[in-house]
Amino acid sequence: MFSRIFAVIMSIVSVFTAPFSQISYKIELKNELAKGSYESPYIVRPLDGITVNGVSVEEYSVVTANGTLYSYAAETLCDEIYKACGEKIEISENTSEKAFIINEVLNDTDVFSLKVKNGNVHITGSSKSGISRGITAFADEVLLGSQGVYDFKNGYEFNKTFSDYVTYEDFGAAGDGKTDDFEAIVKAHEYANANSLSVFANETATYYIGGANKTACIMTDTDWSTARFIIDDTQVENRSAWVFSIAPSQSAINITDKVSPLKSDAGNIGASLDSGSLVVLTDSNVKRYIRKGANQNSGSNQSDVILVDKNGNIAPETPLIWDFNAVTNAVAYPVDTETLTVKGGRFTTLANKAASEYNYYTRGIQVRRSNTVIDGLYHGIENEGKTGAPYSAFVSLSCCADVTVKNCTFTGHKKYTTTGSAGTSVTMGTYDIGAATAVNAKFINCNQTNDITDIDYWGIAGTNYCKNLVYDGCAFSRFDAHQGVLNATVRNSVLGHHGIKLIGSGTALVENTTVLAEDFIDLRSDYGSTWNGELIIRNCKFYPTGISSHIIKAENSEDHDFGYTCYLPQKIEIDGLYVHRIGTNYLFTKVNSKHNSDSYNAEYPVVPPQEITVKDFSNLLFGKLSVSKNKTIFKIQISSSAQSKKSFSTK
Repeated sequence: MFSRIFAVIMSIVSVFTAPFSQISYKIELKNELAKGSYESPYIVRPLDGITVNGVSVEEYSVVTANGTLYSYAAETLCDEIYKACGEKIEISENTSEKAFIINEVLNDTDVFSLKVKNGNVHITGSSKSGISRGITAFADEVLLGSQGVYDFKNGYEFNKTFSDYVTYEDFGAAGDGKTDDFEAIVKAHEYANANSLSVFANETATYYIGGANKTACIMTDTDWSTARFIIDDTQVENRSAWVFSIAPSQSAINITDKVSPLKSDAGNIGASLDSGSLVVLTDSNVKRYIRKGANQNSGSNQSDVILVDKNGNIAPETPLIWDFNAVTNAVAYPVDTETLTVKGGRFTTLANKAASEYNYYTRGIQVRRSNTVIDGLYHGIENEGKTGAPYSAFVSLSCCADVTVKNCTFTGHKKYTTTGSAGTSVTMGTYDIGAATAVNAKFINCNQTNDITDIDYWGIAGTNYCKNLVYDGCAFSRFDAHQGVLNATVRNSVLGHHGIKLIGSGTALVENTTVLAEDFIDLRSDYGSTWNGELIIRNCKFYPTGISSHIIKAENSEDHDFGYTCYLPQKIEIDGLYVHRIGTNYLFTKVNSKHNSDSYNAEYPVVPPQEITVKDFSNLLFGKLSVSKNKTIFKIQISSSAQSKKSFSTK
């Protein structure tokens, strides 16, 4: 009897204490976010732990001599161990009985060595080919490919010989942070491309890149390792010139005369190609994405991007979105089948101080090559002043497929205002990440330097015309699809003040993700708040920063032609969503507050959802989830509801 009474008491106590524990959690989270370079707590690591002869690496330290070569290598080792298993070790200049000991081989060797002897791990390399470079090679080839607990055993050796590479110094780079090394960098890549050689940066160098109208074309593996790069945008000759361009091995081919009109369900373009390609189709007779609002426009030519094999077959994962009654332009971008990797590099942009107008700067890295991996890049921004022109991106994906950006750190740009196309003041979009006409693009385990909830900085990313776009393990200020995405996945991530902004079709999956914004999902009203497909939310948390009580923001006055029929998600499935709020929550906003009776005549009516299923919803106290306050548009009811008052953890 007593046990039952005690259980009831504890149940009542839990109801009233749960809100306070969640409030405490939110405060802790906010403090962590404010530190910058916040990492998503949902990252999945390959290893459960690392040991040396059965002893945890947490009992070890990294011992180095003085000097940047050693200190950079020590930081790299700590980062790679943490990335593999989440365990942290300290760096020390003092000897230790349990140590990773880093030394330089005092000759001109290209050999990196890792040996386990007497319970210590000895690491050696050279200033020529580097030590950090060898450490990351060991991590990639051994640690990240292992499972469970990885054990360094006495007698174990890992050796890596670096060959077939050129350096920037071979072509005259000073690497002193003052001399303009841009010409040497360009020449190094030209030579490497012509001779199929890799490019290595000196691990202790700082390369200054001035404002010359040049672009370094990357067509071979490039390892910037721990080298620093200063990109000075204060005086540039051509703001539209990329600093680096990762280029494909074959040029694009115009195939307009080969392609006939196509229906959206077409399985073949009706033409053969020399090789598998990414094909971009255009019908200039049709306008889509006719934007509304302060940045209103007359729309864009109908465009679509698909993967096509040499027989003209369209890949099932990249189907056509539109009917093409005419194909006014068709371009095939041959897909490179071998992977090109660009690793490392710590870049700092000295921001432009141009007038705050829509004159975009593209002074970063353009990726135009399919099957490319960018791994471990860091980008910071300094000297943002009272005025500044916006940036299209520091890393930009364009006309490419199967590109992965992982373990990278970016920086949100300061907001600047100007006059928009409607004649009113607008804040200009300015980005560090961009993607357009890209398919199967993935951003894995990436974050940004500034607080992802700081509204003084613009959302980190902007994309257009993409398919199968993935965030996994990211901590960013936002996910955004401007002019449409087909299939979007956000998992194991934390998103800040801009949240998840969507326009498009297919399946939108949000899983194991925390959102700290006014809305969990914002279906962009400037493009009609349309998502023609399925929305799935699984095991997520939402901490609203505004006063509204809705999960999905959707606004459409139903009097504007966006160039397509606007749909709200046709099928919605929620299986685990906690909202940090007391009281009733609504799945949708009113959409159109004037549409409050069945007699309302909408010129361009929104298509409401057809199915809504909620398996687990919870909030702070006394909460339930309703569809919307607008009963006219939303006649549908939530089905299979098993709404819980208990909160749950996504950790």
